[in-house]
Amino acid sequence: MKRSVQIYIEGERIELFNDEEIQVNSSVQNINDLDKVKTDFSQSFTVPASPINNAIFQHFYQNEVNSTLNYSSRRDAYIEIDNILFRKGKVQLEKSDIKNLATDSYTITFYGEVTKLKDQFGEDKLSMLDYSAYSHVYSGAEILNRITDLGMDYDVRYPLISSRRVWQYNEPTTPLDNIDTNTGRIDYTELFPSLKVEKIFEAIQSTYGVIFEGSWLQSEQFQKLFLMCKNTNQFTFLTPSERVDITNDINTSSFVADSVSNFISYPFDYNLFSSGGTILYHVLTFRVLSVTTFDDYYIDVYKNGVLVNTISGSGVNDYYVETINTSAFGVQTEMYFEVKASAELTITCDLYNEYYGGSATSAPTLQQTYVVDCAPVVMSGDVNLSTNMPDIKVADFVSGIIKQFNLTLYPVSDNRYYLEPLEDWYARGTIYDITEYTTTDDIEVKRVPLYKKIDFNYQKSESFMNNAFLRFFNRAYANLNYNFNVDANDYTIQVPFEQPLFNKFTDTNIQVGYFLKDSPNYEPYVPKPVLLYYNGMIDIVADDFKFDDGFIIYNVGNYALFGQDLRTQNGELYSLCWGSEVSSYYQQVIDMGVYKTYYSDYLQNLYNNKNRLVTVKTVLPLRILTDLNLNDRIVIRDKRYVINDMKSNLVNGEVTFTLLHDFRALRRKKFIRPSIDVDTVVVGVNVMDGAVLGDIDITGTGVISVTPNTFTSDTTVTFELPPFTGGLFNIVGEDGTFISDESGEDTLINEDSSTDSFEIPVNYTFTDGSTDTEYILISRS
Repeated sequence: MKRSVQIYIEGERIELFNDEEIQVNSSVQNINDLDKVKTDFSQSFTVPASPINNAIFQHFYQNEVNSTLNYSSRRDAYIEIDNILFRKGKVQLEKSDIKNLATDSYTITFYGEVTKLKDQFGEDKLSMLDYSAYSHVYSGAEILNRITDLGMDYDVRYPLISSRRVWQYNEPTTPLDNIDTNTGRIDYTELFPSLKVEKIFEAIQSTYGVIFEGSWLQSEQFQKLFLMCKNTNQFTFLTPSERVDITNDINTSSFVADSVSNFISYPFDYNLFSSGGTILYHVLTFRVLSVTTFDDYYIDVYKNGVLVNTISGSGVNDYYVETINTSAFGVQTEMYFEVKASAELTITCDLYNEYYGGSATSAPTLQQTYVVDCAPVVMSGDVNLSTNMPDIKVADFVSGIIKQFNLTLYPVSDNRYYLEPLEDWYARGTIYDITEYTTTDDIEVKRVPLYKKIDFNYQKSESFMNNAFLRFFNRAYANLNYNFNVDANDYTIQVPFEQPLFNKFTDTNIQVGYFLKDSPNYEPYVPKPVLLYYNGMIDIVADDFKFDDGFIIYNVGNYALFGQDLRTQNGELYSLCWGSEVSSYYQQVIDMGVYKTYYSDYLQNLYNNKNRLVTVKTVLPLRILTDLNLNDRIVIRDKRYVINDMKSNLVNGEVTFTLLHDFRALRRKKFIRPSIDVDTVVVGVNVMDGAVLGDIDITGTGVISVTPNTFTSDTTVTFELPPFTGGLFNIVGEDGTFISDESGEDTLINEDSSTDSFEIPVNYTFTDGSTDTEYILISRS
């Protein structure tokens, strides 16, 4: 049955050809590209060049028309089927066709909302975001607090990582680098700041008007994740940037100063250009009239929202900015300025504009000057995190986090996106039995196109510690090469981050890092963006180190531990290493690396020897087509599948699925493995799709209490457990280390060990009154 398809671009409905097929391809996690975030997109299709469409596309085929559209940008759009919303996203105009000297059609492509998000980020870099909420005084005393203060939950901390020299501890051959001595003390100027990744996401949300949600964002694996703010060899203090505040308005045909927006604007004047061939250009100078100190300052010049130049200077001076040509057809230039300095500083300044004009046959002469008054620019002595941010685009940073933790990003409403691990996303999906809607005369069953080896890689590190690891073990630290018993090609998942190997000093609890190259000179280097875990405060009174705040040398007896490892409040150990590695701090193998925590469940299902790639055609009723999500499971006869991708013909309702068999438990149990000394366990719970109420029943489970026991949205639940009464005894080798199994992922325990487990049902109620149950399994050992 033919359906009525409606497409709206920025609220205006476009006209469609009666016989045009419109097909939308949808995919989130595709086996052909495991590390890419997918979205909806349509095949390109044509629409008629009707008067309505000509108005919507502003006569694209006629370049002499002064269009207000940027045809290189995608426009907000949504698709309806029989007046029911199907998808939201963006539309890109590709081309127009002219037949017999008349415009015949336009070709357009529809993209899903994930593409819309990427368009919002554009080419912006992390350094362009506003981190002013996290500014703080740059002083040795403040940095010491952020290293040693247990009572404060600092968003900015200073990891013990050296970019100047190889710190040592109690080494007789390196007295000048021994941080346990006054001569080798750590100086506060040696350290770089780090910022919570959570706060970077908040800055992204504020800048682009988007909202990220999901219970994973409340997990310790995210909340305690930091990004090093390092983009130079040595730390250089710069104040936060301050926007130059224009205080007087000027409004002419070719020059505007706006005291509200603080823009200087140079609009193209079509009347002047067309009537006399007038030559128009402006020479703009930034004039510093007075300064409170002679420290260096830096003037950032933004043109049409893009940083185009940074002018450095000191003292009273005039700085040429640019010559702006306003006679270039159709060009309008908007400019604003920001200033930062190397110390606390106030400058008074103005913007001096010279306007030149003349006929096409004579040399231009100075016609008028405009002085744009500005308020004094006051620069505080606070740390400016923007100037220290690593060189990475916002889009690449977000996609790197998604790839690192195998997350799924999907829209839930306008500018609201959910971020959660892939298996959590699958677990909350609905099951649809579409057997009766399946076309049975054409089903294709293929082998799954697997990979023989999947390399999980960080960016190559120049650290002498990482290079020593590479030489000793013949592999890069923190990477994982996972081999499968299949004949196929290899695949690489590489994140944009670097993972430095830390060093724990012998017989101490002091762990430090180095951004230094190999000997003999141990030169500093600028790493790729570095993610670290903040692993709590460590008491080291027995083996303290020395710290110089610029005035006093302190004996530091506790410090903020940073590295690749995280011990959660449940006592579970996680690592940023891809595979199982010996922890530099704990000196034991940590099983729960990134692969096992976030990738293994998905790949185990994928590599099941009984899995097949099944292509099937269906004709779905509209209620299923518009409600179906890519994490929903599909049942056809007696088999259950997950969706690899789907191609939906919106006009006739035909949907072609590429499906993978689903061997997961029908309702997944969420496993939590706290240590035996933990009596309070915190678990993130995701509400199943369509559920209106969740209820946790601890009756008969042995659990003492649960808070909360009911909920209506994703939440964090706290369980109180009875004291552990069993025992755990690891098998220890001759070298004194714990012995692991063949995979290297599980530390072996002997037969005298015991565990206690708690299986807790989570009951869900749906809008139609139906119910379903998932389980949380807490196994304390």
